[in-house]
Amino acid sequence: MNTPYAKRVAEKFREAQNYLKTNGFGRSTKHLLEDIENSVEK
Repeated sequence: MNTPYAKRVAEKFREAQNYLKTNGFGRSTKHLLEDIENSVEK
């Protein structure tokens, strides 16, 4: 994965992952619905 496109995709993935972590989304998809509901209530 040394192409510029692959690097850009990997960077966007890391940004999205960091965004979700900082906004309180859990890592497990089991609790994803609860996370979404909780974020709407905030």
